Amino acid sequence: MNCSSALFRRLVAGAVALVALPGAPGLGLGVRDAAAASHDTQPVTESGGRGAPRLGRGAPSAGGLGGIDSPPINSVARGKYILGAAGGCGCHTEKDRPKHSGGRRYDGPFGTVYSTNITPDRQTGIGSWTGDQIIAAIRLGRRPNGERLLPVHPFPVFNGMAEEDLHALVAYLRSVPPVNRENQPKRITVPLFESVFLPAWLVAFAPRETPPPKAPTSGLARGEYLVRAVGHCGECHTPRTMTMATDNSRFLAGNPNGPEKSAVPNITPDPETGLGKWTEDEIAYYLGTGNRPDGDVAGGLMSEVIEGTTAGYKDMTREDLLAIARYLKSIPPIKHKIGKVSAVNPSGR
Repeated sequence: MNCSSALFRRLVAGAVALVALPGAPGLGLGVRDAAAASHDTQPVTESGGRGAPRLGRGAPSAGGLGGIDSPPINSVARGKYILGAAGGCGCHTEKDRPKHSGGRRYDGPFGTVYSTNITPDRQTGIGSWTGDQIIAAIRLGRRPNGERLLPVHPFPVFNGMAEEDLHALVAYLRSVPPVNRENQPKRITVPLFESVFLPAWLVAFAPRETPPPKAPTSGLARGEYLVRAVGHCGECHTPRTMTMATDNSRFLAGNPNGPEKSAVPNITPDPETGLGKWTEDEIAYYLGTGNRPDGDVAGGLMSEVIEGTTAGYKDMTREDLLAIARYLKSIPPIKHKIGKVSAVNPSGR
């Protein structure tokens, strides 16, 4: 294929712009017939939920530097913890609707997609999939019928999640209340987008994390695992190339054109444009509470992942938050100021 072709670039831009949208561990977006893990409780109605709350200025969340002392052992509790470490699956929760019941809208040059219902409702959610089918969707981007998921769900990155964490996540998804809410069909406007250009981009440009034999439990390896795979931080914080693939030569150096048209700050340890002047404790405290060293608070999508849905960063252990902080302080510093926004001074003052 000729990458210099103006038409090809336009169509590939449509395809790859998908990954610049916010990702969360879930089972894909914009497909009509989602269904997964069986559940024997009664479904709640569509009207019973609410969106993720924002953090208030100077008010730490109830969890402080993590709501529990150590990661839970039983599968459902561990799965809820992993969901929180991944930001709470917020993409699958629409404001003022039941959690994880889908319907959140994402627009791109390729068209419009809607997040799907990932509750265990058998008719409209994921109530009939096997555990292996759910894991294949999370990690490989394939539904049981073979349909490809759009990489608004960052499955190439979630491929780096450890097997035991994925099984725990499945156990937790089976335990949430089923919600009977129909999925909205996607509207793709770019010709040949799904059949030709998206598969080509995935082969040529999509990053793919390698899963560890077991989830690391401590040290820099734990921090790297939480940042790169579970937390998928690079999807927002790493700038994009002209193909819209993540530019991993500038990993976590900030993205001027991030999800929902937001500028996403540099979180490398550069002292001027990144986190270089923050201590590890300050980074960990911010991740657990949303409160910055300068007295400001997290906003936008960052406040959503901290607060989470049924779980978020605020529910992570102090040890895991510090592991993330230590890993962020260990990566190469990259000087890259994102307009008036930086991790040091988000308001530009």
